[in-house]
Amino acid sequence: MKSVFILLFLFISSCVFAEDSKEIIIASESWKGATNRDGSGLYWKVLEKVYLPLGYTIIKKHKNYEASKAMVHSNNADIYLGAYKNENSFANYPKYYFDQDIVLVVYRSDSIEKWEGQKSLNGMTVGWIRGYDYNKYLDTNIQVKESNNRSNGLKQLKSQRLDAFLDDRRKLKPYLKRAKLSPTLFKQKIIFQLKFYPAFTQTPKGRKLMKIWDERMKILIKTEDFKRLYFDSDYAIFPY
Repeated sequence: MKSVFILLFLFISSCVFAEDSKEIIIASESWKGATNRDGSGLYWKVLEKVYLPLGYTIIKKHKNYEASKAMVHSNNADIYLGAYKNENSFANYPKYYFDQDIVLVVYRSDSIEKWEGQKSLNGMTVGWIRGYDYNKYLDTNIQVKESNNRSNGLKQLKSQRLDAFLDDRRKLKPYLKRAKLSPTLFKQKIIFQLKFYPAFTQTPKGRKLMKIWDERMKILIKTEDFKRLYFDSDYAIFPY
């Protein structure tokens, strides 16, 4: 009986410690200008503005998008960045977002003669980065082919293994430049715009961090100091 009480005490103690821990593990893909591998970038600065004044320490884990989500799913990270609202049932999503994703479709002009929005993709083979799950926002019948990186996705587009490729405009821009796609053979259109959120674990600590995020962001977005993070950045405009 005594051993049962000891085990129960240790379990409760570990739960309390996890909730009160001042370390926040944040997983994110490395986006140049937003989440640089050296710890700089707009998104890291936003997170630091929210949590560092409250005594938290941020541990930055650079993973691809799918791996970042997996870390939160397995509770090996508290937050992953760049989520769309309610994109996965294993995470919690706050009220306040920190950026907006303008999603481009790059398509072969010999596959789509006249662009008429999403319905133009019907019956097409469409690609995007693994884990981005754009199909949740498309109301059309397509065959999905995911890529591990943007260079590979554009190569598949050029070799006609894809009819179209979807990605965030800012992230795709440097890859489009290097790919040197012929403007007569390939066209670009904005297909939709989605808000970017931090996604939190469904744990007491995750819920506490999400509550802090919303409380702090409600105040910060009204301050000139916080807005200046965006004004001084080449990555994003102020989203509020």
